[in-house]
Amino acid sequence: MRTLVAIAVVVAIAALLWRVTKARAQAPAASKPDIAAKESSDSKGVYIGLRNLMLQGSRAKFSLPATSKPTEPWGVVMDWGVHTGTATVVAMSDGSASVYLSSGGGFIGGKGQDSIRQAAQKAVDIARSVQLPPEPTTDYPLPEQHGVFFYFLTDAGVFALRTSEKDVQSPGHPLRQLGDGMQAVITEYRLWDSRKKSQAK
Repeated sequence: MRTLVAIAVVVAIAALLWRVTKARAQAPAASKPDIAAKESSDSKGVYIGLRNLMLQGSRAKFSLPATSKPTEPWGVVMDWGVHTGTATVVAMSDGSASVYLSSGGGFIGGKGQDSIRQAAQKAVDIARSVQLPPEPTTDYPLPEQHGVFFYFLTDAGVFALRTSEKDVQSPGHPLRQLGDGMQAVITEYRLWDSRKKSQAK
């Protein structure tokens, strides 16, 4: 059942991102998330650039508050191998949240929407309870289809944990809650988009 839900979420994201070029001008940045334009010729390059910006950034660069210790996450990146490429979900401690698709398009911002901000902050809170590996990494590969990779952003570096869609959906898996938390960010973007469409009618 959870696999069907996950597939449904991916389909919903794809449907939303098909509409992003039309929706860009509809929302002021102060009250609604910015929407990243879908690129036709260099979408992969845009995607990699946005992903690298998050993975190689610093807490100071993002103007985030200090954590209680160097290895405490202030952000999380989840790469999810889907049939069209990779879906990357980002959650930051200030409630900023993004969704990027390697096939093109995505959402950037979200902090101005309470539901998205809360989902992102909850995901980071969950990440703080995860047992991190002993050493950080500087290698950020993308998962194959059905792979799920988590990157924990900390002052001490980026820590990686890699698993599969099947495993992360298993009851009792140590990354199950975090996977659910990051999917909640996707869900809140989907609900926001549905509300926006209803209001436009």
